[in-house]
Amino acid sequence: MAVLPDGATFEEFTEYVLERRGAVPLPELHELYERRLRLKSIVVSTGQGFESTLAPDERGLTKRQREAKVFAEAKAQGRSIEKLPEKAQF
Repeated sequence: MAVLPDGATFEEFTEYVLERRGAVPLPELHELYERRLRLKSIVVSTGQGFESTLAPDERGLTKRQREAKVFAEAKAQGRSIEKLPEKAQF
């Protein structure tokens, strides 16, 4: 077994570790298995969910680019927009 599958049980994990490292105490096996489960549960968010809610012409733009686009569109419509300070208090 080259790589342990994601849904491996504790018994499969134990067999895998014993093949690789030989004799390992049971408490260490439990620690290693819990650590593996925690590492496997990590999910990296790439923002694709949010990006799919945007209009097609705004996908792939940075926040600043989207802001500039909205500002330019508002100016083109004749609206005057004053930018608030970064830390505006209401």
